[in-house]
Amino acid sequence: MRLLATLALTAAITTVSTASAVEFPAYALATHVPDLNKAKASGLEKTSLKFGMIKLTDCAPIVVAKELGYFAAEGLNVEVIVQPNWKAVQDNLVNGAIDGSHMLYGHPLGTAIANGPEIVVPYNMSINGMGISLAGSVWDKMAKADPTLAKPGYPMPLSAAPIKDIAKGYKARGETMTMFMTYPAGSHNITLRYWLAAGGINPGFYEGSSDAKGVTDAEIVLQANPPPQMVSALNQGNCQGFCVGEPWNMKLTIGEKTGRLAIPSNHVFDGSPDKVFGMTKAFVTANPNTTNAVVRALIRAGQWLDESNDNRVTLACILAHKDYIGASPAIIAESITGTLVYGLGEDGKADRRPEPRFNMFYKDFASFPYTSHAVWGLTQMRRWGMIGEAKPDNWYTEVAGKTFRPDLYRAAFASLVTEGLVKEDALPKEDSRAYPAEVFIDKIAFDPSKPNEYLGKFAIGKK
Repeated sequence: MRLLATLALTAAITTVSTASAVEFPAYALATHVPDLNKAKASGLEKTSLKFGMIKLTDCAPIVVAKELGYFAAEGLNVEVIVQPNWKAVQDNLVNGAIDGSHMLYGHPLGTAIANGPEIVVPYNMSINGMGISLAGSVWDKMAKADPTLAKPGYPMPLSAAPIKDIAKGYKARGETMTMFMTYPAGSHNITLRYWLAAGGINPGFYEGSSDAKGVTDAEIVLQANPPPQMVSALNQGNCQGFCVGEPWNMKLTIGEKTGRLAIPSNHVFDGSPDKVFGMTKAFVTANPNTTNAVVRALIRAGQWLDESNDNRVTLACILAHKDYIGASPAIIAESITGTLVYGLGEDGKADRRPEPRFNMFYKDFASFPYTSHAVWGLTQMRRWGMIGEAKPDNWYTEVAGKTFRPDLYRAAFASLVTEGLVKEDALPKEDSRAYPAEVFIDKIAFDPSKPNEYLGKFAIGKK
């Protein structure tokens, strides 16, 4: 593993054996007193807030903003509450049980296309934070067909094409090859579908927004499952692979050693949107000053997260606490300190590789809520039938503008620039960005101004 610093946070210390012995101090939850003068000066409409999170490392900006005192500095008293699954996140946000939450970036888009309650995104929590893992039995079949896969260091991006014949084998035996993702309108579902389709495999179509299964014409069936349950589901034979965020891919490869990380999302789409911070439009409208304060704190947290590797080690210790993820700090640290373990080689040694663009929170404008992220997500929802009929280009732009709110981010960022807390060049000039062909596994460039032209380029998918 790359250099990991030993931190003096509290007394108890756990020594973990990875590439080198690393000591991770146990973390004691911090207590910060909200700045009441700041709250008054900012005219905060609401100062006590509840935010949701799922047990994934990309919840980090919310946790860091609380534990390092960024929320308190804004005059906010924030409680972070672990949610059981992504559906609960959406339900609790809409019914007011929580005021904001760590969410899949497709969540607000899914409610928009289903004409549900409006959820807006003032802050993007992360990019490039997902992994697609396969059961050891599947990987062994792939490696038998291609012996280079049995050795560490095979090139990225890895094509899904070999899985097509494996899926046919399941069908010939009267069985179904199944892979898990976390939520139909989620980043994991979209990323997994994109990877499979780029390899010539049809992952199935939805019959409109009311269809929760999406299995029409599927060569591999995809099903939803909560992130913390992915590894046990694979070990029990309920699926042959999954797409999920960390630390669950590393839990599989270096914890259980029962599967292999096939490909991280940055090799499917480098810049892939992953998680966002969502709030209802009603909350944002009723509490504009509070919303601004929340976004300010999250921006500072994201900046801290990408400042140094030492900060990432600190994060691993924080997230390991039982009130957050509650997993081994060594496994958490693996993916967030610039490396990933793909699996074990024939000699039993870890196939550990540098992945500096995995789990980005601030660099490359990672925390900016680009409207183009929303447009891209909507094109994929149309591609797989979640959007039941073709839409004109301007529809994509309009829905994106209603859900992703760079104006709220820009207002918060401008006030931080004025106070000298962030640098002006860390803010993009435009609210939307195009992506060149080379950042996608299938080499299909994305222009957010031409969504229908983009959809027409896919061999597998609705137009």
